[in-house]
Amino acid sequence: MKPFNHDIGGYAFLGLLVATVWAIPLAAFLHRDAHGNAMELPRCDEARSLDQVREALDAQSGQTVLGLYDATELRRGAIGDYRRCIATVVTTAGEAQIGFAIGWHDRRNAIPFWTGDGLPPSLPDRANH
Repeated sequence: MKPFNHDIGGYAFLGLLVATVWAIPLAAFLHRDAHGNAMELPRCDEARSLDQVREALDAQSGQTVLGLYDATELRRGAIGDYRRCIATVVTTAGEAQIGFAIGWHDRRNAIPFWTGDGLPPSLPDRANH
């Protein structure tokens, strides 16, 4: 029978070192979408972003949104956790600039959220421009 080895600390350190070396690439691999690309928030001008914003404006304002265009990113979070955007909205009452943001609801499962400032209380009349 072999004697018990008292160098458990050395083996524990080696085990943690190996686990760490394997965990970093594994974490990077798991933080990717189904196509192997790093997960990224939808862009401000993507169709699904504009659809989400348009649906929210229709629901909250009671006005019909005729168009939403010229979406531009103003700011992005340092680690890609949000985008701040502006766009031009055209409704039956007129045209205005609106702001909205895109962020992660569940980053691990690639589920974003959209939130916005809403329509201004009174849109300028297009006939006066």
